[in-house]
Amino acid sequence: MRTQKTAAEKIFSEKSGMDAHSGEYVWAVPDLVYMHDVLGPSSIKALREISGGKTRYKGRVIVVNDHIFPPKDIESSNNIKNMNETSESEGWETIPFGEGIEHTLLIENGIIKPGMLVVGTDSHTVTAGAAGAMGVGLGSTDIGSLLAMGKQWFKVPETILLNVYGRKGKYITGKDLILMVLKDIGVNGANYASMEFHLQKDTSFNMDDDLSIANMTVEAGAKTCIVKNSSILESNEFPESDAGSEYTEKQYDISELEPQISMPYSPGNVTDARELEGTEVNQVYIGNCSNGTISDLREAASVLKGRRVKKDVKMIIIPATRKIFKQAISEGLIDIFIDSGATVGPSTCGACAGLHMGVLAENEVCITNINRNFRGRMGHPTSKVYLANSYVSAESAVKGYIHVPGE
Repeated sequence: MRTQKTAAEKIFSEKSGMDAHSGEYVWAVPDLVYMHDVLGPSSIKALREISGGKTRYKGRVIVVNDHIFPPKDIESSNNIKNMNETSESEGWETIPFGEGIEHTLLIENGIIKPGMLVVGTDSHTVTAGAAGAMGVGLGSTDIGSLLAMGKQWFKVPETILLNVYGRKGKYITGKDLILMVLKDIGVNGANYASMEFHLQKDTSFNMDDDLSIANMTVEAGAKTCIVKNSSILESNEFPESDAGSEYTEKQYDISELEPQISMPYSPGNVTDARELEGTEVNQVYIGNCSNGTISDLREAASVLKGRRVKKDVKMIIIPATRKIFKQAISEGLIDIFIDSGATVGPSTCGACAGLHMGVLAENEVCITNINRNFRGRMGHPTSKVYLANSYVSAESAVKGYIHVPGE
């Protein structure tokens, strides 16, 4: 029996009660299941088809209404109504309306903790890695069967260990690091793997950067991730791979890293942002599960303060949670946004997923700090979405074209 294990092997061993190793299949019991208002209803439908609605899962189940909230039409309103009625009848927890976007919120309020196995009805459940948990996105049928049987099968992922070192530059954030990694390994470079980041202390990334990094690991095909940040961790509570365990190792020096940008129509289509200088934009969107943090709002405000959004450019800013919104108010950030001509809205996934509150029209161009820029992701199939950090996005709103601050 091999005693050295990766972080993924340790967690799947604990949750399955087996001596689990990468490549093996195990039946495991997650610590937490959470669902949102778009894919939750189909998970409930699957549960009813499999078990007649009987829930055998004994762990914690949480419902978060965030994707189309406030509801934009009868269908979205009915989804929320039905989700909450089912949650009440099954004894699940429902997060109060308007509290925020699930992935950010459940870490913010301490529900997701180090060492947990967490599953959700959303691919960006991988964001849990910023809290030292294994987050795995599952399809609606898988969630339904898990609730019905009380457990689910998993293939224990192989591990890619990414050592990150060097001090980040003035306008560099976690978004730039994960885009650099995507440029290096591509959108299939971590298929079904666990991406384990070790951020050395000199990098000076904060927890909000960690959220951004973890959130976009799925864009490299990762099944899950762990982000261990030596700049902020004061203990060894985050699981990590043992020396001598089986993993692939990569090194990244961020000392000379420039702001990055992902071009349509793939998160892996990345170049230096300055290479796209002058590309006109119609919309700028800041706020989502990867980059709607207080750090992102501060970064945007530092660029917008005393300036105006370019005429005919729509700028939309969405704090990821109510707590972040309140903090932005207390710090005067919301005043800066309003005075600049930006529109500030409640915490929702709407514009990010092309659902509401910022859908793009035909041929429109958007620069944003979200996580995906697939064709039609934010609206019309002919629209184009560029992914960048909050500094670059805000600066582009003022200029009316893609521009890096300080250039």
